[in-house]
Amino acid sequence: MSTRAVEFGAALRKARRGKGLSQAELGGDKYSGSYISHLESGRRVATPEVVEFLSRRLGLSLLEWGATAKPDALQVVHDPIEDLLVAERAWSDHDWKAAARHAQQAAEAAHAAGDSGREWEALYLLAQARFSAGEFESAAELAERLTEHPTARRFAVARSQALSLTSIAYRAADRLGWAVAFGARAVEASASAQPIIAAEALMALVSAMSEAGHSPTESRRYLLRLKELEPQLTSDHSRGMIEWALGTAEFAAGNAEAGIEHHRNAKGLLDARRDLRLWSRYHRSAASCLLGAGIVDGVAELIQTAALGLEILGNSYDLAELRQVQAQFALRSGDAEEALRIAREVLADPELGAEAVSRSNSELILAEALAALGRVDEARDAYRAAATSLENEGRMGAAVDAWRMSVYAGAENFLDKDLTPSVKSD
Repeated sequence: MSTRAVEFGAALRKARRGKGLSQAELGGDKYSGSYISHLESGRRVATPEVVEFLSRRLGLSLLEWGATAKPDALQVVHDPIEDLLVAERAWSDHDWKAAARHAQQAAEAAHAAGDSGREWEALYLLAQARFSAGEFESAAELAERLTEHPTARRFAVARSQALSLTSIAYRAADRLGWAVAFGARAVEASASAQPIIAAEALMALVSAMSEAGHSPTESRRYLLRLKELEPQLTSDHSRGMIEWALGTAEFAAGNAEAGIEHHRNAKGLLDARRDLRLWSRYHRSAASCLLGAGIVDGVAELIQTAALGLEILGNSYDLAELRQVQAQFALRSGDAEEALRIAREVLADPELGAEAVSRSNSELILAEALAALGRVDEARDAYRAAATSLENEGRMGAAVDAWRMSVYAGAENFLDKDLTPSVKSD
């Protein structure tokens, strides 16, 4: 029972008695006398709708009501909508801290008012803001809690969205086993949902499976389902997201020609005006896919476009991946010294080289650059470091390859082997 609720209740009781009304008479056909009693005792918090109703029943304007009740007592009826709207605007403006702050305030207000739906909505936005800010573990943990929220238990769409966000956040945090598990649960929860919700879950799952090293055969049925859903989406941007995911999956399966075609489609559908950061990340991802397939034509332009947006809007994770792609391009273009310089610079940076920011990918590039320069002993040490990091991330297939390269570094055909780090679809 808060002090403000008690003060508000006392003001309500005084106003009611001043009008000569009983608690039941004040509640009318809408609220019981018992509910009015709870308000007056401070055991319940009045929502804005309740205050408006009581004002009409008491024959008082909101200004008169403010004179009747203490100003600070009225603060108990804080409406979550205002903070929620501000949070959404801040999120669209990429002001993640403001978005998180207002989303938290909206969630607290909704909880105090007993509005479960608004509380879930605000907390989901808070998880999105944390994810966009690069706080992947925190975002994943909050999204996971939201999967068991009363609103998620009531509505399959809410549960599916929370599960998809959990999968995406765990994948970004390099907890790939968890990402696959939650992605599978999201697909199951979205089985009867609208196409846009089902597509979101499927993209989360196939991206996690690809990065975790699952074979293309395992993800094929999910990719086929994505292809079936694409024509049902009304938004070009949403179809572009699917084309992006399909293209990245084709590259991972070794089908570069099909991957290029899907990525070309994605570029024509994605709307840079809707989300410049995502547009920039697409170009970074497309560049990485081409480099992984041994293709350098057109990569410089993709990297340049990606850098224009990510240098301004990107978080630490975005910038680390951008630097990694720049190093890969230098390496594939024959400039191993430049690749080595970039990789070392990233690993030495306290933010870009942090364990939570896919450090293993930078370590792989460092190892490959050292091997290309003939510095075999250093390359072997770097491959061993990368293998250990990959194991911790659950990328066991890539870890085995790194351990193998730590043994064979310096062999005559070593440079023909490709250990390009896996790419992320979004």
